[in-house]
Amino acid sequence: MFKNKFMLVLPLLLLIGCSVSVGPTQTESRSVELGNVDSVRVGIQMGVGELNVEGGATNLMDAEFTYNIEAWRPTVEYAQRGDIGELQIAQPSGEINGIPDDEVNYQWDIALQNDVPMDMDVDLGVGESHLTLSGLALQNLLVNTGVGEATIDLSGNWQDSFDATIKGGVGETTIYLPDRVGLRVEANTGLGELVIVGLQREGDSDVYTNDAYGESAVTISLTVDGGIGKITVQAGK
Repeated sequence: MFKNKFMLVLPLLLLIGCSVSVGPTQTESRSVELGNVDSVRVGIQMGVGELNVEGGATNLMDAEFTYNIEAWRPTVEYAQRGDIGELQIAQPSGEINGIPDDEVNYQWDIALQNDVPMDMDVDLGVGESHLTLSGLALQNLLVNTGVGEATIDLSGNWQDSFDATIKGGVGETTIYLPDRVGLRVEANTGLGELVIVGLQREGDSDVYTNDAYGESAVTISLTVDGGIGKITVQAGK
């Protein structure tokens, strides 16, 4: 499931805990109702595996979790604190201890409700991630990409402005941005490679904008902190 180039860094990123063992593959469906709240905070923490996140859920969350390590059965917790809902989805810690990476089957397919205002915090470890977030009512977004390949799709038609921060790790991260809203991207390259497509640089600064910036009623303000790997920001999708 995981590519060989990730294997050297895999032991560095696993959290120390009880040892784990491979068992039969299970697929579990879980849903979380929104309840009587005005907005939500969503936290997603995955240490190893494939993560897919999108909108379009009937409930706050409709998800399928596939895993063959029982100790890594995902935890899902939801609490209502006043008019704010807090949803936490996490992978329990554990050491692989010599299990070949191609024997690990671990995948989350998570759909979230479009209409509720949402702050989202995603922490990724080792693996492949696809965050297709257009259609969600994002207010704030923070993604730590970890090690692997991450695609963060923020294209589409947005109704409200929001702030986003993407922190690069090791591997490749691709960020897609729309073309019909104002875009402001502040990019800090770090040690890796940064590619910006479809935006104009503001003088000698680290800020990039599009033609709609300052003219559109909606603005996406994105901060990109580069890591060791490659980050591509592509506007106009």
